[in-house]
Amino acid sequence: MAQETVKQEWLEAESGIKKVGCGRTYEYPINVRNTHASKRKFSISISESFTQRDEAVEWSFSLESSKTIEFVASPKEKKSIDETFEVDGDSAKRLLFSVLTPRGGFNGDQCVLNFEVESEDKMNSSKVNLTLILAPVIVAIKTTVGNEFQVSVDLSNRSQKDKEERNLPADVPQEVISLMSSKDLKGYVFLETMHPDRVAMIAKGIRGYKGLVEGVMDFSEIVHYLTPKPAVSGLDLGALVEIISGPFKGEKAKIMSIDQGKEEVTVQLIESMVPIPLTLRAEALKILEQK
Repeated sequence: MAQETVKQEWLEAESGIKKVGCGRTYEYPINVRNTHASKRKFSISISESFTQRDEAVEWSFSLESSKTIEFVASPKEKKSIDETFEVDGDSAKRLLFSVLTPRGGFNGDQCVLNFEVESEDKMNSSKVNLTLILAPVIVAIKTTVGNEFQVSVDLSNRSQKDKEERNLPADVPQEVISLMSSKDLKGYVFLETMHPDRVAMIAKGIRGYKGLVEGVMDFSEIVHYLTPKPAVSGLDLGALVEIISGPFKGEKAKIMSIDQGKEEVTVQLIESMVPIPLTLRAEALKILEQK
């Protein structure tokens, strides 16, 4: 079941299942509409239940109504909210429920929130359930240009060492779950983790590491980097190039033909007395000037 919005004539609230990251704040508005002409009283009751690896790990909650109520809860210490509020006739009131997920949670930890909203006259009553599941997030790391791959290697090694030093169980992943360094994106590395704050701590001192970019990313924002561009992309007939590998390294040449399928380029050396064509891999060329 995916996350969805429950819409009734008098109530609008989110329900279902949502995957969330650790140490993140998520807001859930609850809109209550009084469909009568006169002012009426409503009540909201919120309770929670947990399924998580470490029962001491706490979640933080707040409810903004006529006042702000804040509390923390865990499997060891559950709490509930019972709040009464008034809504003017033919008007709506917006309640804001916020969740701060724990920084030290584990992948798959769950919190089930049970909301029950009811009018004092019992004419309106509804229950809504929302399940939050802790899951890895994708963040971006800023690096010095040219050090993207090396930063990735060093960070992976540091993460493995960190897990060993903390004696974490074998089935608990290290802080760096996966890394992606794209040649098409200079100065950044994408990283999947449960705990971005711990990654920032582990990465300190790594040469070329310049910090963690604030916020998390959706997979759809980086998926296009997973498909490498053809090596011949950006090369045009007649363009001036420099050969950067092989026996003709350093020579300048002009592109005469391009084989898209084989990703090969036929060039002619600029300074050669005899116009001999050379067929090279596209990776062996650096564009200098387009035609």
